[in-house]
This record gives sequence, structure tokens and C-alpha cells, in this order.
Amino acid sequence: MADSQKQSANADRVRELARQGRLAQYFWNASAEERRLLRTGAFEIAWQLVFLRITQPIERRRHHVCAKGVPWLAPDCLDRFHHDVEAVLDDLFAHADVPIENLEGWLVRWMQRATVDGYRRRRGERGAPQRPRVPKCLVTALGDDPWLVELARLILDWVGTDTSAGGSLWPLAAWAERRAGFTGDHHGGESAVSAEVEVVLAAMRRRPGWYERTVEAPLGRKQAPVSFSAGHPESEPLALVAQHEKDDSLLQELAARAIDLLERRMKAGEDLHILVTDVLTTVFGELTTEHDLGRSPGEDPVDPDRVAALISDRKRLDHIVATIVDLLGRRNRPSEP
Repeated sequence: MADSQKQSANADRVRELARQGRLAQYFWNASAEERRLLRTGAFEIAWQLVFLRITQPIERRRHHVCAKGVPWLAPDCLDRFHHDVEAVLDDLFAHADVPIENLEGWLVRWMQRATVDGYRRRRGERGAPQRPRVPKCLVTALGDDPWLVELARLILDWVGTDTSAGGSLWPLAAWAERRAGFTGDHHGGESAVSAEVEVVLAAMRRRPGWYERTVEAPLGRKQAPVSFSAGHPESEPLALVAQHEKDDSLLQELAARAIDLLERRMKAGEDLHILVTDVLTTVFGELTTEHDLGRSPGEDPVDPDRVAALISDRKRLDHIVATIVDLLGRRNRPSEP
């Protein structure tokens, strides 16, 4: 960490104004550029104290790696750290209106108050209650179940925080640990908590206006869940029916439609070559463009363009006509006993 003697002239200016008891008044009367410089100087003084007094004790209970120092903070933890530093600076420039000889000591004395106020202010900006409490009517709706009431409080607290849960909407892993300690049941796990969250949310939704204002609105302002599969191709959805089975089904459907149409028009005595060309073009031309969206070019077994190419060749068309006549003859021939 940087030695205080190596701090900039901006930090020296903050210390001098604090010793004179003029820091708060000078800051609020200063220009935007002067305020920026004063905040820069105050940040140099305060950030180490915030990490040692606020951030590190919390991270030691949750993320041991993050507790090593600011460079090791995970993104969410780093956001909280910066929010806490900003809250301490806001408190300093609002209340440093008396002579302060020991600025570090003054910051440490009021740091807890400043960070708590900052946390509540940010919750209010999100539309969440600054001090989440479970209403009596919700307690009753949850059957006065101690764990469900605690889970409701955790939900109300969570929707107003800056923290995200990675790829999940709720921090189910942390709540599962809390549940085990709260209830003594160590076998439920995240699946049990997930089901209980739905129970609590269902009870909350019985008061639609309150739910929208207290839960849904602040939750919508949180960072969206993030997938951790960056750099990996998106997995293909599982198909309920294999593609070749879909192709077979489509070919059978088209063939049946073509034969029915051919039989009806053959009775009118139409020329077979013209009839086959017309019917096949009509039947396969009715395919929508959506039927081959999942295929690579050239992989469609019922491609209308390929059918058109076949019937445009006279030799191939003669072969197709002969085959169709033979098939129709077999279809109409009485079966042998």
C-alpha cells in the first residue's frame, strides 16, 4: 500500500482544509474541477482504510482470495468496495465542518455510519426498502414459519443490493447454507431453497401493488444474470425428433399428396408428362422457406430447386413418369388372395 508521505498535493490539500475546519464548506462552494481534485485526494487517503476496516473483514468471512487485497477483489466485491469508498467520501465532505487534526482517525470513527447510510441510500435509489422488514400480513401468509419468514427477509434484502448471483437470479447456494444453519436440515440443498423461494414469492404476490413496488421493480434494476460460458460455443438445443425422421415424414406426406392429385387428374385424360411436371412442381413448390432453416446448403432432401432440375431433364422425366404409372398400377391392382 502507498505510504501516506507519497500521497499527492490533492491529498495534502484535503488534510489542510480538514485541519482548518473548512473542508465541507470549501468543497460545496468549489467548482466542479476543484471538487474532482478534492475527491481524488480524499480517495488516496480513504481507500486503504475502507479496505482494512470494512472490506477485508467481510471478505474473510466469504471470499478468502478477495481478502488478500484490492487487486484480488472479484468484480462484485470490487463494486461494493468502490461504493463504500464513495460513501465515506460523501460523508467526509458533508460533515468535515470542524477542525480535524487526525483525518484518518476521524474517517475510521465515522466509517461504519457512512457505509451503512450509503448502502441504504443506494437501496432507496433502486426503489427497495432501505431497511427490509417482513410485513405482518406476509408472516401470516407464510404460516408464521420461521425459516420462510427469514427467507422472505433475505429476498427483500437481495432485491435492493448491487450484488449479482452469477448465472442465477437468486443466491441459492448461500441461502442453502443459511437454511442448513437455520433449520438444522443439511439435506435440502439448493433445490429445496428454490422451491421455498417460489412459495414465498407466491405469498408476496397476493398483494400485487406491494410486490411490484417492493420486489419486482428493484429486482428489475439489478444486473441481469450472466452466463459463465464465455468463449465457448452455445450448445445446440436437444432435438425431440431426429432430422431424418422429420425428412421421412415430410416425404411421405408430399408423396401421398402428389399421388392423390395425380389420380384425380389422370381420370380426365391429361398427358402424363405434363401432368407429372405440373403436379410435382405444385406439390413441392408449396413448401415454405422455414422448412429448411436448420440445414446447410445442399442438405435438403426435398429441395424444390432439385425437384425442378429433375423434371426439366426429359430422360429423367420419362423415368419418373414410368415409375409413377407403375406405382399407380400397383396401387389400383387388386391384392392376390
